Amino acid sequence: MGRRGKLEVKRIDDDGLRQVTFCKRRGTLLKKACELAVLCDDDVSLGLVVFSSTGKLAGDYCSPNTSWSELIQRYERERESTSSTQLHVQGRITNQNDDDHHQQQQVLVGVARLRQEIGHLEASLRRQTGEDLPSGVAELHDLEQQVESALGKVRQTKDELLNQQLGELHRKVQNLEDENNALLHMNADRQDRAAARGGPRQNSDWGRII
Repeated sequence: MGRRGKLEVKRIDDDGLRQVTFCKRRGTLLKKACELAVLCDDDVSLGLVVFSSTGKLAGDYCSPNTSWSELIQRYERERESTSSTQLHVQGRITNQNDDDHHQQQQVLVGVARLRQEIGHLEASLRRQTGEDLPSGVAELHDLEQQVESALGKVRQTKDELLNQQLGELHRKVQNLEDENNALLHMNADRQDRAAARGGPRQNSDWGRII
């Protein structure tokens, strides 16, 4: 025999066949509930209620280790606890979304402020280079003062650099003079030692730098 394919679960259109199927499956469902309670013993609390399409009670089962009232109370407690947990999680998600939205708004405000500052700096740079000059006399006067102030700072910085370079040159000249004097003294000492040994004394002016 060929292997049966997977049965497609869908509504049965025939009323009689649907009623027969309901009765069979109802009995099987109640039997499975009873077997599950026996297999798991006190580990589970099981309750099953089956109503027909007309709203009448068609069967019920409650595991022996509990009662319907205890089962309903436990169900209500668990449902309230689950609802509270869901509300708490939803509240945290909402707060997180609010925080994210607030941070996003702060970032957008910061970006807008930086763009505005960049625009001001670019306009100021164009004016200082002679482009996009203002048309008002007062604004031109302010720009002139800014340029003169900047020019004064440039000149001051240039003078400081020149003074530093001059100082460095003076130090180099002084070092060269010190080295020359040291060589002159060494040559004079050498001449004196040669004269003391009876040798001819040479003129020491050859090593003097004019």
